[in-house]
This record gives sequence, structure tokens and C-alpha cells, in this order.
Amino acid sequence: MEIFHKHKSEGKIRISRELSEGEKLGTSNRKVRVKKCLDSLGIPCNLDDVPNIAILGAGGGLRAMIALHGTLQELQKHSLLDTIMYLCGVSGSTWCMSSLYKNGDWAEKLQALEESMCARLSKYTWSIPKATKMLLEAAEDENYSLTEFWAYTVVYGMLHELDKGHLSEQRSASENGHNPYPIYAAVDERSFSKVTEYSPASWFEFTPHEASFLGYGASVPMEYFGSEYKNGELKKQKEEKSMSYLQGLWGSAIGSKTENEKVIKDIFFGFFKGEKESHSPSKESCPEGIVEGFPAPTLEPEAGDMEGALQCEPAGSAPGGFSLGDMEGSLQSEPAGASPGGFSPAALDSAELVKDKVISLVDAGIAINCAFPLVLRPERKVKLILSFDYGPFEPFKALKQTAKYCKENCIPFPEIDEKLLQEPDNPSDCYIFRGEGAPTVMHFPLFNKVNCPAYVTEWRIRFTPVRCLYHVGDITKLLQSARLNVSNNKDKILQEIKYIVAHSSKKRSS
Repeated sequence: MEIFHKHKSEGKIRISRELSEGEKLGTSNRKVRVKKCLDSLGIPCNLDDVPNIAILGAGGGLRAMIALHGTLQELQKHSLLDTIMYLCGVSGSTWCMSSLYKNGDWAEKLQALEESMCARLSKYTWSIPKATKMLLEAAEDENYSLTEFWAYTVVYGMLHELDKGHLSEQRSASENGHNPYPIYAAVDERSFSKVTEYSPASWFEFTPHEASFLGYGASVPMEYFGSEYKNGELKKQKEEKSMSYLQGLWGSAIGSKTENEKVIKDIFFGFFKGEKESHSPSKESCPEGIVEGFPAPTLEPEAGDMEGALQCEPAGSAPGGFSLGDMEGSLQSEPAGASPGGFSPAALDSAELVKDKVISLVDAGIAINCAFPLVLRPERKVKLILSFDYGPFEPFKALKQTAKYCKENCIPFPEIDEKLLQEPDNPSDCYIFRGEGAPTVMHFPLFNKVNCPAYVTEWRIRFTPVRCLYHVGDITKLLQSARLNVSNNKDKILQEIKYIVAHSSKKRSS
């Protein structure tokens, strides 16, 4: 099997709406596996009629990370995971994805990976020496920002893992056809503040092959993300940013701006005081909007610490983002999640990108907490979207935002019947929306009147997305809630796949 490793125009900015060559290869190989799975499920079809099905994992901090793992494992249990072409995440869901794709055959190891995740997330300490080492390395770069502090303290403290690997190293796992093709979402904070979440100009996507501005059709190979460009040409290549940095960028908004600031201040002062106290790890809930007790810092190395896997990066490690303009001037620190970068006039015909020397990439959850805009790219030809809502908002907010986004940008999307969405505080476990010429959307609120009757509000509070610490019992409850949403609706998912395949075959024959 041919594996795509090098971008054809290595280091060049690619201006095109076409999918990358690597994504084309990965989805082509995946289609063969999807067809085989459909055949085994009693849905025979020609290769050309294999539907592209996408899973959307919403943002929601550790709640989303844990729940997406349970969702995927249950899909695998019912032989549905191999029907999926794309896996797209926001915020906490990207934490789950980035951990899984370190394994080339993760779809076959979900039980073992779940056990590892539970053991890791239930730790109550994090290592100050390890975090200090990463922060000192990052501080050597002229474009150091609060993203590094957020990534190497807050996100590290929550995930108990510092991953010095790179997203480009996930290419094999995304090309071999064994796994869905991964897409990680972010938004450009400056564009978002000017044009809102309803403009493609706000949206940015990461894949193992490229980092891309959705609205401008501008991409660079992933290994050049963080390098400097001038007049559309590579000026200075820098080391690709680590996965831990990207996890900090993608998950830079676990709560509101005020909540994020509180977390940073608490960790900052505790970090430099060597504070060893935290809220009781046995605490099972916290009021909505209050940050759950953060794992305690310790001066001791973590048990099982693989120091050999944490070798120092070269001085001047790459800034987050790719700078396509002149980066001669000094750059001020950006907010948590921000990523220095910029575009030059020769690179793109866009006044917005030309004007600023930096791009500030942040958690896509501040826009639409489920990355519909990325899988709705017409080039991806997605026919069925399984939207799993793990977020902090009312469970239909992302649907309503996406409907408006599509209307304003003339993108086909099924009509969202407001009559079906009358009980946001006590939703059902599955909503189906169909439309002529548009993908079918199946939407699954995490907590609902089916999997936790009479406890929907209580569990939303107990498992608030701004919670930073989980014990094994609550991890198990979250996993079970997510699994029930799949197992209780597996027949509905199969029915929608059958309908789409039949409709596609009928359309081709006519």
C-alpha cells in the first residue's frame, strides 16, 4: 500500500479548495474498509456508492474527552465504527483523538486504551519539574505566548501527559484505512471577533497532512506549521509544534474567559509557590460555572514517567501558527490558545490576512461547539453526520448555529424543526434531520431522558466541562452514558445508512 509522506511542493503554501493528496489517499483506502463493513452489515453497495459518514465530537473539556472514547468504543462493539470516514473534534474531543491516533490501529485497541485513559486521568498530582522543563524550552522562542503556559500546566495537569510527538506523525494512522480520517478544529480569534462564527473566514482546520484556513483555501504542510513565510515563500523553517502544544490550543476554552483566567491565575500562583493542596479528589461535583479542584502540583517525578520520550526540543521551537508575512517585529503575548502567525500580500488576496502579522488560533468551541463547517466542505462529500453533543450549552445550540451558518453561506443543510427542540433541559437521546440535497444529521445530546431520566440537570452540573479532576467512578458513569446513546440508537443509525446507500444507488441507476 502506498503511503503519502511528502507534500508535493514541500514547504509551499497551497492555495486551493481541493483536499490534500494525503487526505485523498487516506479516504480512498478507508473507503475499501467501509465497503467491507457495510457488506457485513447487510448493506451491499458498489465502491462508488459508499457514503462518507462523519462523527462530530463536541467540545466539553474532560467530559468530552471521556465521552467520545465511550462513543467510539460502543460503535466498535456494534460493528459501526468501520462505517465512519471522518472523525472531527472540537476542544476536549480533540484530546481524545490526539491520544488515540498515536496508535496506528487504535480502533482495535479501544478497551486497552480506555483502561490506560482511566488510570491516567484519575491521578491527583502533576509534576512541576516536567512542566518547568517544557516551559523553559518554550520560553526560548521569541513568540512565546500564554498558549505554552496553558498547554504545559493546565492541560498537562488535566491530561497527565506531555506528548512531544507531532501531528504529522499521525499520517500513517490516517492513511492506512484502518481508522477514520481525523480533523481537528480551531478558529482564528481575530477573524471571529470581526465576522462571527457564521463566516468560513473564522474557521481553521488541522489534519495530519495540512494546517488550513477554511475561508481562504490556504494550507501549509503540517510539518511546516510554525515556520515563517514571506511573500508566500518559506523564510525560516522551525520545528513543528508538539502535540501537547496543539492540545493546549485546541482546548483553550474549557469555560468562559473569566473561568479560564481563574484557572490560569490559580495554577500560576500555585505553580511558583510549589503549592501542594487541591480540592478533595473525592469531590464528585461542583456548582455550574465553578472550576473543579485542580490536581495538585508535586516536586516528585510522575510514576512511569518516560523521560526518554521527553528529550529537549531545539532552542527556538516553533510558534503556534504559520507566519506567511514578515515576522521581523516583536510580537506581544497572545491569550491562552493564541498562535503567532501572519500572511503576506503575495500569499493571499485577502485584506484581513494581509493586515495582521499574526493569526490567533483558539478553541473552536467559542464559535460553534461542534465543527459542522469542516465536514460540510463540499469536497468531503459527507452524506451522514453523527453529531455527539458533549458541550456546556443547551444541547441544540450548535445545531441552530450551524443552520444559520449554512443559510448565510448557501451550504445545503437539513431544516431544523424547532418543534422537535422544545425540551432542552430534558432532551431525547437522538434527533434526526433530513433534507433534499443535504446531508442527514443525527444529533445525540450526552445527557438525556433516556440514559439518565430525572437526572439530566444534576449530571450536567456534576460533570461540568470546567471540571478539571475526575475519579474512576465518575469516568465510568460518563463512559456508560455515552455508550447508551449509541447502543439505544444503533438500529436508527443502520437505518439511515441503508436509506442513504439505497438512495445513492437509485440515483446512479437513473
